[in-house]
Amino acid sequence: MSEPAHELPADSPATPLASAVDDARHGVITHLTVGGERVAAIVPESVLDTLRAAEDAEDAAEADAAMAEPGEDIPWDEVKSELGL
Repeated sequence: MSEPAHELPADSPATPLASAVDDARHGVITHLTVGGERVAAIVPESVLDTLRAAEDAEDAAEADAAMAEPGEDIPWDEVKSELGL
């Protein structure tokens, strides 16, 4: 992101949401604040896509590591039974 982040008070009735959405389309992150504290953000969709892809890659790496662990495989039905599912 080349643009600086903005802050927008979400507890104000005059919050210019349309402007924040337009800013997001141009790569700007807008932090929503309540009482001066950041509580949420309006981010460009590309930022969300990147975050989701990173989470998916991390999940896949953890699954691969778990599958590579030594030991006996436990059937899913047995796991469900032990958990009372």
